[in-house]
Amino acid sequence: MVRLSKRKKRFIISLSTTVAIGLVFCLVSHFNLLHGIHLKSHDFLFKTVDTNPAMDPDNKIVIVAIDDKSLDQLGRFSSWPRIHHAQLVNELAGAGARTIVFDVLFTEPTPDDNELAASIRNAGNVILPLVGTPDGQQSAVTGEVITLGSVLKPIKTLEESALAVAHANVIPDEDGVVRRLPLIIPNDGQYEPALALTAVTSYLRRPPITADSVENDYLSFAGRSVPLDNSSCMLINYTDNPVSSGGYSIVSYVDVLRNNISSDIFEDKIALIGVTAIGFGDVFWTPMGRVISGVELHASAIYNLLTGNFLKPAPEFTTNLSILLLAVICGLAVLRFRPVLATLSAVFLVIIYYLTAFYFFDRGIVLDMLYPTLSIAGVFVGINLYNVTSERLQKAEITRTFGRYVSPPVATKILNAVDEGSLKLGGEECMVTVLFADVRNFSGFSEKTKPQELVSILNRYLSVVIKAALQHDGMVNKFGGDSIMAVWNVPVNCPEHALLATGAAISAQQALSELQDRVKNLPKIEFGIGVNTGNAVAGNMGSADRLEYSVVGDAVNIASRLADAAPGGRIWIGADTFNLIKDSVSAVPLGALPLKGKSETIQAYEVVDTHNQQYDDREIEILRMHQEEV
Repeated sequence: MVRLSKRKKRFIISLSTTVAIGLVFCLVSHFNLLHGIHLKSHDFLFKTVDTNPAMDPDNKIVIVAIDDKSLDQLGRFSSWPRIHHAQLVNELAGAGARTIVFDVLFTEPTPDDNELAASIRNAGNVILPLVGTPDGQQSAVTGEVITLGSVLKPIKTLEESALAVAHANVIPDEDGVVRRLPLIIPNDGQYEPALALTAVTSYLRRPPITADSVENDYLSFAGRSVPLDNSSCMLINYTDNPVSSGGYSIVSYVDVLRNNISSDIFEDKIALIGVTAIGFGDVFWTPMGRVISGVELHASAIYNLLTGNFLKPAPEFTTNLSILLLAVICGLAVLRFRPVLATLSAVFLVIIYYLTAFYFFDRGIVLDMLYPTLSIAGVFVGINLYNVTSERLQKAEITRTFGRYVSPPVATKILNAVDEGSLKLGGEECMVTVLFADVRNFSGFSEKTKPQELVSILNRYLSVVIKAALQHDGMVNKFGGDSIMAVWNVPVNCPEHALLATGAAISAQQALSELQDRVKNLPKIEFGIGVNTGNAVAGNMGSADRLEYSVVGDAVNIASRLADAAPGGRIWIGADTFNLIKDSVSAVPLGALPLKGKSETIQAYEVVDTHNQQYDDREIEILRMHQEEV
């Protein structure tokens, strides 16, 4: 079984997390769980990209607008006699309009219907609208084919006179914005084509659309393939200013009726008649962020159909591939780079994707603007959270591991210094209490014992001393083969450092004795323990490449010498230590002791007990006899 290094394991987990986040966003995209935001994200393309096509001086669409000027001169629209429309049709037909399209419903009979029917019949190229009520609460983006319920048609006289009747339904998305137009709607086993589609087929002199015209989400006619969604809708490729860009032109209804404009404007054109006056309610929001009238909306759709300037959403496969690819790239950047550079990389990825989306939008392909960029954000946040959690766990593990070689307080202080960038050579002078525990007659014992067995035995004894030091808040600082050095009051402040160090020494000797009583076959090893208090320098010692946290000074040397001189099983403490703990610990003075390396003798004491224990007179006498021997 191959064991991976922690670095490789972390990389694999991070990469797996990245792919998992990407797959989650693929599912969110598939079910379109953020539908409202998704719609708005695509509007950004219309508002950002220059959607104005090249100027078309020979535009094919003229809107005859029932505008405020027409209402001012002809009165309320509801009171207009249909003879006005009959005269308008005559004017347009006489001016050479190839197709005349009304975006006005004629559902109620009036006295002038015969005159209007005659004008429509004589023109032979008039298309009238019908409006159907969608079944249920349908939207143009539900993915279901839109069907019609009740239908409002022109009166029979006008319908029979017209070249064709087509639906004028406009179905906004859920947020009220019209982004697409249903080109064909099933109705009683037949297709009801859109007003725009019928106008273009008539203008191009092509046969009506049938069910066979639709295949694989494309509507084919006159050499054009119109991309459709699952609702048989066409995305409308709006232009920012269709009038100035040559999409269509607008003239006033009353001006045409009274011959106030040149009739040449209509020659070989589609004349689209509809209401643009304010207050009629026939207005719709567009992705451009502005409101247009219904007749202008139909004109935009006609312009798309005439020019072949279609929009096609990118396939779901492309969206999913983009999500996964961007997620993986972002994940690798977060793993490879530092936070600032990783953040810049994520922002750069979003910018690159947006620029790519703008490029393809100009070419009629609409890339998903929401879910791929959300996958970048999701991976960035997710991997960073994993990194933070992983680094905290790793730091805790390092602290635990490091604490096996140095005490946990020292490990924590060193790691914090690394984080803060303050790990450097040098130290500070402070009051410390130092404990040394040294094995008696170690050289002779080691000569008689195999090295592997020696290490095992020694580690068993040393672990007892280490445990006692740590239980009394000490820092185990050094191992010297057969000795241990522990320090109190650095790197963590410890007000009762002298008492705690002495307590650790007492606990260690008691625990060593208990270990020997409990494990009968364990070779007997005794420790002499020395404890001393004084000023020392604590800090990082060594070189810039190899540092060690240590404590140096005369107080340390005295503790070491006391441990060397103390008999096995005994605890000797310096005078400064005794002065700090004399009210809590019983100790017998040893007199002036000459120590190796010291030119002057020092006053030392042997610890007898703490005040919660009682030694009998015989034990005290033994201590005094030992003092006299020394």
